[in-house]
Amino acid sequence: MSPVLRLAPFKWLAVVGLVLPGPAVPGQEPAHGRPEKHVRDDDPVDPTITELLASHNRYRDSEKKPPLKLEPRLMEAAQAHAHDMAEHNKLAHEGSDGSLPKDRVRRLGYVYQEVGENVASGQATVAAAMRSWIESEPHRENLLGDFTEMGAAVARGSDGENYWCVDFGRPMPPVDPKTSPGELIEVLNQARSAEHRKKLRPDTRLAAVADRFAREAAEHRTLQVKDREGKTPFQILETEGYRARRFGTTISSGEGDPRKVVARWLGDPRERGALLSNFERVGVGVATDPDGIPYWIILLTQGVGR
Repeated sequence: MSPVLRLAPFKWLAVVGLVLPGPAVPGQEPAHGRPEKHVRDDDPVDPTITELLASHNRYRDSEKKPPLKLEPRLMEAAQAHAHDMAEHNKLAHEGSDGSLPKDRVRRLGYVYQEVGENVASGQATVAAAMRSWIESEPHRENLLGDFTEMGAAVARGSDGENYWCVDFGRPMPPVDPKTSPGELIEVLNQARSAEHRKKLRPDTRLAAVADRFAREAAEHRTLQVKDREGKTPFQILETEGYRARRFGTTISSGEGDPRKVVARWLGDPRERGALLSNFERVGVGVATDPDGIPYWIILLTQGVGR
């Protein structure tokens, strides 16, 4: 038995047409305090963990996937969970304190775009543990996932069984409110050009309002299309004399790479239809919450006039 779990914090809320109030989507819960014991960059690595890393990377290389590297906070999370499972002689992703992998890495300060975990019990060797994961499709997806880092551990339970834990992660890249919006627009326009659509024109007025809403979303860790006074972005623009025949907006959180943000939006049929439709102008805002989670908002208009 070897459960698998994979999580990504990406969330979005989209409205096309006249912007109407939508349900708020909860943001990321704040990180908890760090445990007293830490794994440091210069700590010696157990030979078993070195072998686990090498085995993962050999398998990834055979499938043309880039290698993983060990990350101290993922190491610490994996060690804590392996020992927790061993102490309770129980194979599970949920810890004895009710925590899940995302909770355990967050409380160590690991800000991720995606996190996954493979656990197993009973295997005597690294080779046996790897074989059990490779032969299971969900675990194999983690092994070959879009991760860049990992932590691993094995602990012996009172029942004499080995309990294995591997935590995978893809950390959140830094976002720059000044440059990242332009990068996202460029990626979106590349996708539009591939579909023979006209490129969107950056609009400074849209960008200013988008920036304001992104900062408010990050501050409150929530996705919403209304400000504190109950106004939508386009109601605010209209009070400033901005006129358009058609409006659209998407708010999302949990992904820092503009290319992946656009890819996720375009992967949803409704989002794809809107983002590749006849909108003409665009403004993008991005801001990060205190835990480093980015919040994006894109505003689109068509038929702008005075």
